[in-house]
Amino acid sequence: MDFIYAAAIFGIFVLISLLIDRGKRDGRILKRLRDQWGKLPDNSPDDFGFRRVSTFFREYGKKNARYVIDDTTWNDLDMDKFYTLINSTHTSMGDEVLYSLLRTPLYDRESMEDRLRLIRYWEEDPEIRESVQMQLARFGKYRDKGASTLMGDTEHLKLRAGNWFKLFTFLPLFALPVIFFNVGLGMLLLILAVGFNVLYHEKAIKEIDSKISIVTSAVSIIALAGRISGLDIRGIPSVTSRLDELLKSLKEVAKKGSPSLFINKEVADDPATIPKMVFLIDIWSYQASVLLLRQKVDDFARLFELIGLLDATICLASYRRTLDEWCVPKIAWEHDENMYSIEASNVRHPLVKNCVGNPVLLKKPVLVTGSNASGKSTYLKTVALNTLMAHTAGTCLAESWTSVPLFPITSMALRDSIVNGESYFIAEIKSLKRIFQTVNPQIRCLCVIDEVLRGTNTVERIAASSRVLHSLARENVCLIAATHDQELADILDGIYENRHFEETVTESEVSFDYRIRKGRAVTRNAIKLLKVMGFDPGIVSDSMDAVARFEATRHWNRIEEA
Repeated sequence: MDFIYAAAIFGIFVLISLLIDRGKRDGRILKRLRDQWGKLPDNSPDDFGFRRVSTFFREYGKKNARYVIDDTTWNDLDMDKFYTLINSTHTSMGDEVLYSLLRTPLYDRESMEDRLRLIRYWEEDPEIRESVQMQLARFGKYRDKGASTLMGDTEHLKLRAGNWFKLFTFLPLFALPVIFFNVGLGMLLLILAVGFNVLYHEKAIKEIDSKISIVTSAVSIIALAGRISGLDIRGIPSVTSRLDELLKSLKEVAKKGSPSLFINKEVADDPATIPKMVFLIDIWSYQASVLLLRQKVDDFARLFELIGLLDATICLASYRRTLDEWCVPKIAWEHDENMYSIEASNVRHPLVKNCVGNPVLLKKPVLVTGSNASGKSTYLKTVALNTLMAHTAGTCLAESWTSVPLFPITSMALRDSIVNGESYFIAEIKSLKRIFQTVNPQIRCLCVIDEVLRGTNTVERIAASSRVLHSLARENVCLIAATHDQELADILDGIYENRHFEETVTESEVSFDYRIRKGRAVTRNAIKLLKVMGFDPGIVSDSMDAVARFEATRHWNRIEEA
């Protein structure tokens, strides 16, 4: 009897210690949440394995979206860098849903307004936001085998063969009554039973190692959703109603898998690992949960997305607070043909420090000219990225932004493909072809093209690119293209409006103000840059003379040997 009293006192002591530690840990978490709110996270590209964070998008997000940002546009706009810049989520669900959110823009008013309300809710009610963040931060990030793999083929979740574990689970309990009659014998039997189960557990776990982590993570996510549902989040009824509905559908999964809710087998010193091994909790939980999860995989996917959406929209609300100037974009869901596709002021690029703001006025197609390094490509990316942000994050880096619904698609940072055996020109043609294939009568495409068909000779480039741009301009598009070829401005005069960037050249440097202006570029700087960089004055002088002769005669003279 003294042994039982001692065990009870020890158990109470351990429980009180755990509660005290939990309180201290929660205090540290809350302080960290408040310190980090409204600040850019200290992330690096190595913090995110994009193969992992894109799992939900690949397996579920893009299959359930009408419009998806393709890899070319994503890479053209450096979206991995943007994702890394803003990601302050607390869970793997937040990681993955934020990625999916940025690649699946919204084009119906109700869905976009729901997202804006959710972001605004976190901004306006810090107490509720922090209570949700606490739950998310306690859950944390699992960076190994994520539950998002359940969104795809679930055939890999198979039951473990054999049911001996059901008997072995009770072996330690059978030894307990013996302790009352013979402490020595009872303790020996208990040690043997515990040792046997630990060894059996390790052997069994190896058979389902890659799967059990998925199942226990899934059950943990359902439990997290239940805790969030218990918070006072009545200010977002569209979320609470969906949350309650999904929890009702998944309650049997949670019930069957409840013993494994607080298990993280990767943490060796976690006290929960002891009962897990002794009583084979993982195996019971896995066997009971796997069949239910396979039946409820669609509902689980929606729950995963919903929890991730809460985390991701809190991240977007925090990102807004880091910006000196931003606006909620006005989307003209109902518009006529005479309206500007985009009418915005002081628009900036989120990845460019001290970025110069520029207006964006797009009604007719626009051709942007200017010298090297003057800002053309950055301007094009600025327009495309803010358009994407308008339909995903509900935030634009601008003083004001009004646009019709626009789906951005780009052809910019192309490369030769040695692996595929493709030349630069072939890559360009394929990239442009996909733009034509994407154009549709329902949603206007924002087509952004940098140096169309630069990978071929001058004559054919100008002939083909002018016809491509002319043909594309007749589609349901908002079109902006940049070029070094002044001839295109002549050929497309009246079809395209002209904008340009300028530079200031002195004897020692070339400087830029990065301001977009109306009309065509009237200056060049390539030869002047040779001079500034210290090339032989004879090369510079001869080059300038050659340009002057060509512009006078439209003919290139052959270089004669001295």
